[in-house]
Amino acid sequence: MTNQKIIPIGRKVLLKNKSPEQYYAGTRIIRTEAQEEFVADIVAIGELVENLNIGDTVKYSEHSMGMDMMHDGDKVLLVNADMIFAKIVNV
Repeated sequence: MTNQKIIPIGRKVLLKNKSPEQYYAGTRIIRTEAQEEFVADIVAIGELVENLNIGDTVKYSEHSMGMDMMHDGDKVLLVNADMIFAKIVNV
């Protein structure tokens, strides 16, 4: 079942966690400690989710009670849209 597709329903969002940055910002100094940043890319959204799109990068709550799942062979997290705090936009 590694090639299954997950389609969120209602206000659910499917997130794929991003790896913590390997270097300190603006340098080539390697980070020795890796803290989970709770930043993810949106893989799929339910039909009732507004203001978010597939491909958006978001910051979500570390206390979100999500469900770990496999989607297209990747480990993803299914959470309520209310657990997403912000959309991250690089300018």
